[in-house]
Amino acid sequence: MPSTSLNRQSNLSIEVKKEELKEFKNSRIPVFYIDANIQRNLVVPITPVPAVAFDPNALDGAVIPLKFATKWSAKTGLQMEWQLFDPKYRVEKKQKILEIESAALDQAKQEQEWKRDATLAYAGVVLASKQYRLALQDSIHYDEILKVLEIRYKEGREQLTNYLAAQQEFERKRIQLYESWTVLRDADLELCRFTDLETIKTLDSDINDILTFIEKYRKNNITEESLRIERRTYELQKEGVKRQLLPTFKLNAYLGEQYYSNVLHLDKGKEWYGSSYVNAAVKVPISTFFTYRSTYKRLHTEFDLVSLKIDSERFNEDINEKQREGKIAAARVKLKRLETIADLARQAKENQERIYKEGRLLVVDLNESIHQLNQTKREVWQAEYDLIQAILE
Repeated sequence: MPSTSLNRQSNLSIEVKKEELKEFKNSRIPVFYIDANIQRNLVVPITPVPAVAFDPNALDGAVIPLKFATKWSAKTGLQMEWQLFDPKYRVEKKQKILEIESAALDQAKQEQEWKRDATLAYAGVVLASKQYRLALQDSIHYDEILKVLEIRYKEGREQLTNYLAAQQEFERKRIQLYESWTVLRDADLELCRFTDLETIKTLDSDINDILTFIEKYRKNNITEESLRIERRTYELQKEGVKRQLLPTFKLNAYLGEQYYSNVLHLDKGKEWYGSSYVNAAVKVPISTFFTYRSTYKRLHTEFDLVSLKIDSERFNEDINEKQREGKIAAARVKLKRLETIADLARQAKENQERIYKEGRLLVVDLNESIHQLNQTKREVWQAEYDLIQAILE
C-alpha cells in the first residue's frame, strides 16, 4: 500500500542517518591493518658517495658509486593509524545528530499530512455514502409517486403533460443516483490510499464521530521546527570554522620485518630484518588564520537570516491560527443554521405530501418540496465536511 510504503521509506531514512552516526563514531577507533609487499628491482639503484668516507687518501671531490639496494626486497608487518585529535570531530558529530532530527521531522510532517488527508478521505466516503443513500431513497420514493400518477392519468384525473413531466423527472433521479454512485466509488478509491478497504465491510463512524475525534486537533508547525534545525546547523558550522584553527594530532605505528636479498628466498630467516617505528604528527594550520573570517561572516549572516525567518514564521503562524479559529467558528454557525433550515424543509415536505395524498396538490409542487429538502440535506453535509476541513487546516 502507498501509505505503508511511505512510512517504511521514512523509517529507513532515519535508520540510514543513525547508521551514518555510528559509522562516524567508529572513525575514532585506531585503524589496524597488515601491510605486505614484495619488490623486484630491475635496475639496482646506485648512489654516489664521497670517496673520502672509505679512503682517507682519496682525491678531494672524488666519489664512489655504491649500490644501496638488492635485487629483491619485501616487507610485512602490522600498521596502525590513529587520529588522536581532530578539531572538526565534535562539530561533525553534532551535525550527524541534527541530520537524524531532520529526518525524524520529515517523518512527522508526512504523518501529519497523512492523518489530515486520511481523515478528509474518510469524511469524503461518509459524505458520499449519505448522498448515495439519499439519491437511492429519492429514486424509490419518486417511483412510488410515479405509479400513483400513472393510476391517476389512466383514470383521467391527471393531465398527460404532468405525467410526461413526472417521467422525465424520474429519469433525472436515476441520473443523480448513478452520479452519486460514481462519487462514492471515487471516494472509496481515494480512501484506499490510506487503508485496506477489503477488510472493512461497514463504516462505523459518522460525521459527528469524526468531529469529536478531531476536536482537539492541533497541527505542529513543522516549518518553524525545520528552520530551527537549519539555524542550529549554521551555528555548528560557525563553530567548525573556528575549530579549523586548532592543530590536528595523528599517531602512526608499525611493527614488522623487511627482507633484502639478490636471490628470492623468503623462507630464509637470516634475510629478514626487524623494522618498527612510532610516528606522531602534528598539523598546524597557517593560511586558515587569514581566510576563515570571510567564511565565518557569511555563516553568521545566514544564521541571522534564518532567525528572522523563524520570527516571521511564528508571527504568521499566530495570524493563521486566529484565522483558523475564525473559520471554524463561522463554519459551526453555518452548520447550525443549515440544520435549522433542513428541519424546516422537512416539515414543509411532510405537509406537502399530506396535501398531495389528499389530491389537493400537483406532483410538480410536491417534487419541488422534495428537491428543496434534499438540497438542504446536501448543504448540511457539505457544511459538516467544510467544518472538518477548517479544523484540519
